[in-house]
Amino acid sequence: MSSTKSDRRGSQETKPRSTLSDKERNLDTEKIQALKHIDTFYSQPPPGLIQEERENPEDCIPDLPENRNAREFLSKAPTKGLWMPLGKEVKVMKCWRCKAYGHRTGDRECPMFFSGNSASEEFRFVHEDPMHDYVKESKATEKQERIRQLQALLEESSDSDSSSSSSSSSSSTPEEESRKRRHKHSHSKQEPKKKHRRKSRKKHKKK
Repeated sequence: MSSTKSDRRGSQETKPRSTLSDKERNLDTEKIQALKHIDTFYSQPPPGLIQEERENPEDCIPDLPENRNAREFLSKAPTKGLWMPLGKEVKVMKCWRCKAYGHRTGDRECPMFFSGNSASEEFRFVHEDPMHDYVKESKATEKQERIRQLQALLEESSDSDSSSSSSSSSSSTPEEESRKRRHKHSHSKQEPKKKHRRKSRKKHKKK
């Protein structure tokens, strides 16, 4: 009896071990397939893609048997690395939008980041900034107040211009009238003198 009980216990203990190993194997296979899918998705080109002809660095040397070592050296030589233009280090990453080194496509350093994500950036800015509504309202009120001040200044300047023109016209009228009267009086005095001279000349001629 004791031997049969121990055999049953041993069989019960071995069964979960086998089941655990099967689960682990299934998980491992699933992980491997997922990694394979990621590798094929990111590394291999999509179907129907027309690839451009790439110029290999060893193509600059003619394919001759005596140039085999040089071609192998160029084919394995590094093409991109860290540059120090003007003493500034550049990261080994290239943005596919602006074609510049030093940042990736999703980074804020890219000059085309805000142009491509303007709507999402506005939404984020509005919802993350608690003072956005207040600043917007204050700017609108300041603009309206500025417009009112300018309108008031324009009205005051127009009123002052009209009052100055009316005062100048009222002040200049008596002076102009006096000048006109003097001019008429002098003109009337000169006319009889001219007539008298003409008559005297005619009398002398007759004599």
